[in-house]
Amino acid sequence: MMVKAVSDKIVVEFLKREITTGGIIAPENALVDPQGYGKVLSVGEEVTLIKEGDFVVFHPHAGMDMVFDKKIFKVLKYDELYGIIEDKEFISQFEPLRLVIKPKVEEPSIIKPAGGFNA
Repeated sequence: MMVKAVSDKIVVEFLKREITTGGIIAPENALVDPQGYGKVLSVGEEVTLIKEGDFVVFHPHAGMDMVFDKKIFKVLKYDELYGIIEDKEFISQFEPLRLVIKPKVEEPSIIKPAGGFNA
């Protein structure tokens, strides 16, 4: 990780759910969690109760997003966390959220007739 948390900040790797709770694989856009999940990578010196390696839950729009190597990370304040997830089976349903960069599609060029044609 390229960022070390300071003060009351926590750096987490943003995670997404791999499968639904029923075990059905769902398309990427069909599964939207109302909360964010992350694996703690670094904690500031003022942070208590949370340690590196913990899995935490928070509001998905909390904190600041960062992208390194196409992975999305969050820098959160300690008080933006809702709790620690301890259920190993639940945690196993998650994988890192990666940034998908789609190639730019070129607009087709329009060929116009040349010279003296008037309608």
